[in-house]
Amino acid sequence: MPDRSVRSDRVKVVHLTTTHFADDARIFTKECVGLAQAGYDVALVIPDNRYRTADGRPVRRQGVDIVAVERPVGLLPRLLKTGFSVLRAAIRQKGDVYHFHDPELIPGGLLLRLMGKTVIYDVHEDLPRDLMTRAWIPLRLRPVLAGVARVLEWTAGKTMSGVVAATPIIGQRFPARKTVLVQNFAMAAEFADDDAPPYAERRGVAFVGTITETRCAVEVVEAIGKVGSSPEATLLMAGSMGSTELQQRMEALPGWPRVDYRGRQDRAGVKRLLGESRVGLVLYHPTRNYQEAQPVKLYEYMAAGIPLIVADFPYMRSVVEESRCGLCVPPCDTDAVAAAIDWIFAHPEEAEAMGRRGREAIRARYSWENEQRTLIQLYERILAPRSPAVASSLVGGTTEKPQ
Repeated sequence: MPDRSVRSDRVKVVHLTTTHFADDARIFTKECVGLAQAGYDVALVIPDNRYRTADGRPVRRQGVDIVAVERPVGLLPRLLKTGFSVLRAAIRQKGDVYHFHDPELIPGGLLLRLMGKTVIYDVHEDLPRDLMTRAWIPLRLRPVLAGVARVLEWTAGKTMSGVVAATPIIGQRFPARKTVLVQNFAMAAEFADDDAPPYAERRGVAFVGTITETRCAVEVVEAIGKVGSSPEATLLMAGSMGSTELQQRMEALPGWPRVDYRGRQDRAGVKRLLGESRVGLVLYHPTRNYQEAQPVKLYEYMAAGIPLIVADFPYMRSVVEESRCGLCVPPCDTDAVAAAIDWIFAHPEEAEAMGRRGREAIRARYSWENEQRTLIQLYERILAPRSPAVASSLVGGTTEKPQ
């Protein structure tokens, strides 16, 4: 029986997304669970068939009600159906605050504002730039869609109660007075694993996340096939496969016999995989959007205490060089990637020291705990003017009035 012990006077927060799954690290593990721990009544409305129940009741996990709607297959059904289903289910939750995570929900966010709701837009990606690199969009149509995205996000910035930006560059596109930077850093405690094999005995090369061509999926399979002096090295791939065609293409490569593809993993599965790994790969094609990205797996590998092999892009290079926690390579140069893997396996003591320094850097500079405080402060700031009753229901009754 789900735990439904929720105080009626608590602020009700409803997170909603059309694209992510219920075990998403940023949305569920960090934001929703963190807000629940801070004293809010939290629901997550999400298209995830694993959590749909026969009677439609939420599934309660870690203090959060997961309200699941049907997840259809394909982009067009998602755009035409899922947004409406998610928004309808979210409204039924009767939230005080609505916090959405996908640009296709901007119209729904505007509707919620018209209904008098407090609404936060959580911006994970630089959408206009991202649209300019999508292979499935015709070249002539990309500038048009990017322009539409800019107008939608400009409107969102003007009308939403608050904006959460995942990177500084994203934050620059929105009004400073409404926007806070909440970077997708790692939770150091999540990846502490005393049961993991000794570092020098590990054989894995981790490649975690959505598997697409632009995320160097083909290149890493080619690279593992070229790793010569460390024949025991195995590419551990985990994540949703971008397409059947891409998987078939990778399976035809000489390196595929050295791949252990584990499909989509939950948080426990990712932790186990990293505990088996000697090194983590963070490689992307050199598009502008990726060159300025701060991928979560960069920080998760560091939190797991394994060294990195990263694309030689400015931000990732700065993290690796400052923390001395890995190697930088041209991401599409499979010979360079293979040579870096060989070096990691040939120098276990130096590589293990890189991993330790990466974990120390997470604790010192890239900790989610600091970001969580920023998020909660945003909630307190935008809720404080509503009424004394709402303000007093916040954690410890210590809400400060905005300056």
